[in-house]
Amino acid sequence: MSESVCSKHQGEDCAGLCTARINIFQSLSAEEQRQLVQAAGHRHVTAGTMVFREGDPADRILVIHRGKLKLNHYSAEGKEYVLDIIGPGDIYGEQRLFSGQRQQVNAIALEAASFCEIHKRDIEALIMKDPTVGIRMLEELGAKYSRVSRLHEILSLNEAKGRLAGFLLHLSGEAGGKVIRIDRETISASINLRAETISRKLKELEREGMVALEGHRVIRLLDADGLRAVFEASA
Repeated sequence: MSESVCSKHQGEDCAGLCTARINIFQSLSAEEQRQLVQAAGHRHVTAGTMVFREGDPADRILVIHRGKLKLNHYSAEGKEYVLDIIGPGDIYGEQRLFSGQRQQVNAIALEAASFCEIHKRDIEALIMKDPTVGIRMLEELGAKYSRVSRLHEILSLNEAKGRLAGFLLHLSGEAGGKVIRIDRETISASINLRAETISRKLKELEREGMVALEGHRVIRLLDADGLRAVFEASA
């Protein structure tokens, strides 16, 4: 496990991601954005790095630049539950930033990743200067809850094929495209189905012309309407 901190030049390259591309910071002036980025921590981590653990202080927002992080939780029996996978352009941490709570999940790098850490103390200072920053944060939080609600709807399905179809559509919407990069084990943990069942149902969807499988980690969506019909028929 290893990580490094961005150089000054690399930190400047992170500015577009950490501020201008994130809705909650778009109301900031160029100077305010620079101040926030200069105060942020810029990290690079290797695959398998534990970015934070359950119980750590929830005092920062992560803004993903490259790679993917898995958010998971382990039951008392040691069973893993994958709650979300976040990737480039995603943010995480705003929902508990001002609650005084601690992290309730683990964040683990699925692959080499780069991200910014924007701290609570620096955001508080900016909100005091510009209350619209707080408003934008609330709007983004509402969108996040919508994503979680959608995933709960998918998990409520009893039929494995429909649950898988809904999850693929969910991932496709988050990625903004028709190519999904995720392994069978992560899908299995995310929607509580056996890896063998995932593989079998994926091959079934491939035979029906709805997806194309490329190796163990790439799923290409060919017929989103067909997947949606499978999902809705299972609801």
